[in-house]
Amino acid sequence: NGSAFTLFKNDQSCRESRSIPFCSHLFLFLALAAMRTLQTRKPAGTGSTKPESPVEHSGKTTSTGRKFKHFTLPSILKRNSKSNTNISAPDVPNTSSLMAAPLEEVLTFEQNLKRNRLSAAGQQLIDREERLYGRISEEVVQPTTERENEEKEQLTRDRKALLSHIDLAVKSSLSPDEDSLEALKSAVKAILQEEEQDRRWLKQDGKQPTWRPSECRHHHDTVLQRLVEERMDHAKLPPEESSKLRSSLQRDICGKGRCLQEDLLRVVKDVKGCYPEDMDICNLYGKIYHQAFSAGMRKIAEYGLGMVDCSYLLHWVNVAYPGILQNLELTKAINPEALGKLLTEELTTPLENQYLTLQETEVQTLINKVLNVEEQAWREGSVPELRDNCYFSPLAIDVIQFINAAFESVETVLGDTSKVQMIACLLKDFLNSYKKFQEKVLKGSNNRNSRTVIMANLSCVEQFRDYIVKKTDIFPVDVKECCLSIVADMKNCGYTSLKSPIHKDLKSQYSSLGTPIWLEKKTQVCEKLFEGINKHTQDLRGLNDSCHQELLGQLHLEVTVEYVRRLLKRKIKLRDKEIQEQAARSVCEDGQRLNKLFTEAGSKEEWLSDILPRIAEVLKLQDISSIQLEIVTLSQAYPDLSDVQVTALLSLKSNLSASAVKRVKKTLLDIQDTTSSQGGPSFFSKV
Repeated sequence: NGSAFTLFKNDQSCRESRSIPFCSHLFLFLALAAMRTLQTRKPAGTGSTKPESPVEHSGKTTSTGRKFKHFTLPSILKRNSKSNTNISAPDVPNTSSLMAAPLEEVLTFEQNLKRNRLSAAGQQLIDREERLYGRISEEVVQPTTERENEEKEQLTRDRKALLSHIDLAVKSSLSPDEDSLEALKSAVKAILQEEEQDRRWLKQDGKQPTWRPSECRHHHDTVLQRLVEERMDHAKLPPEESSKLRSSLQRDICGKGRCLQEDLLRVVKDVKGCYPEDMDICNLYGKIYHQAFSAGMRKIAEYGLGMVDCSYLLHWVNVAYPGILQNLELTKAINPEALGKLLTEELTTPLENQYLTLQETEVQTLINKVLNVEEQAWREGSVPELRDNCYFSPLAIDVIQFINAAFESVETVLGDTSKVQMIACLLKDFLNSYKKFQEKVLKGSNNRNSRTVIMANLSCVEQFRDYIVKKTDIFPVDVKECCLSIVADMKNCGYTSLKSPIHKDLKSQYSSLGTPIWLEKKTQVCEKLFEGINKHTQDLRGLNDSCHQELLGQLHLEVTVEYVRRLLKRKIKLRDKEIQEQAARSVCEDGQRLNKLFTEAGSKEEWLSDILPRIAEVLKLQDISSIQLEIVTLSQAYPDLSDVQVTALLSLKSNLSASAVKRVKKTLLDIQDTTSSQGGPSFFSKV
């Protein structure tokens, strides 16, 4: 046994012992070695242990994988083998512990390679390299022999085999089985061993092997890059997902993105543990995948893309791909900011402009079509649909839906809310066109359906206003103000068109207010006024609730203003206390009737209920001081009360002297100079 012979030669104590014959020692060690071999040998068919030992043995290989070194006994040993048979065995130490210890199985280079024990195989080659080329620590290198040249050629072939196995281990690193990861761990160790050996050789001045430096790390990165490019080029979606996409281009982009996402997650979860931390393998994979995906997207971007494919590509560039990199598991190991954008602005800007232009054209076409349908229906005399007793038009809903869908699409595709402002400008242009349509309807008020169309459109105008206010962040300030101004004008014009016929019809009743006829035949005059108001408020039922309430509030205010205006025209003289009290009762009763009538109809302007009773109180009072106090109170409640209006009101009391009127006015002016004119509702400025 070669090992036993080596053990024998290295045993210093045996060599130095002169009391024990040489052959006795030899046969003793041979016997011990044979016993250990028998003890550790396993039956055929059983497995063997796999310690990663770089130890190499030369010589022939047996069927069990061991190599033995043959030697010839010296002649002196042959001669003494018979003549010394009677020699007693020497005293030797107890060898039971040596015999009991199991002998680790030593694998050859080929066996290590076959079992993917690449770091052990690599270390064996490094040991052979140092033996053949002279140990790095030695300064003198012996001349090479023919046998050494053959061994060097064999070493070169073995190195190629090792590198081939390392390449296979790296290429299989993204496979889902455990054996691939174990092989990768061993391959990484072999790469690091090679890198260390490169550094050791670089410190020497002597001749290096032709493969030094081996640059295994660089070669590893190149293999990774080819692996990633190949996987990305052949990435495909499952058939059930592929069928959901509209074009082969979309399937190609989505397949690459899915491959990138799944592989990077695999790297972070499994592959990362096979590498030392200083190799930063996750960021290396992230960089290579980013470059491969970017190269594929650049090729696609150079094509002439249609609307759908262009938006899909931009969505992946601006939204989907950044979303993948923001995965919580990936961000722990990969720095997305270091990767940069998938495509440069030089490539994305023309695509974004193309997309925005197409989106703008499509939206403009759709909303103009909605308006044309509305106008055509009006010209044909169609009456808007009634929903919940309110006239309804789908115009605002359709337009807002198209505009909002464009907003969401731009934000989804470009990932930037600032780009949607181009679409916001389309709403301003549409509202201007819509306002022109309303003007046509108002001019054609003789058409039997114009009034109902106005009612339906008032609801649309209100919806536009609410939408603009709600989406204030996506409208530029000037566009927002312009849009709100347009809808406010449209609403006022619509309300005016509905109120004007009412006031026109009530004009004859208005003219009797504040006149002797009103005071003498109050019941007849006021009953006609209230009946007319009640009839017209019923005709406004076609408006939706909010518009109906707002319009009734305006009508409530305007009727009250008209009542006070007629009263202050001074067409009646209240000469004595009795007539003044009668007039005060009439004004107070009319105020209560008006307030009840409008409140029951739906008006929420309850503050108007105090105006006529306050005026009635001034008419009833006779004491100057009390009149002064009531005028001051009225002025504080309604700061827009003017001295001209106070003069007109006091002129109704014909028994009041000019000096008394002057005193009341002076008190009013003094109070108005010392108090703020803001805070109260505006009423008398409308009279």
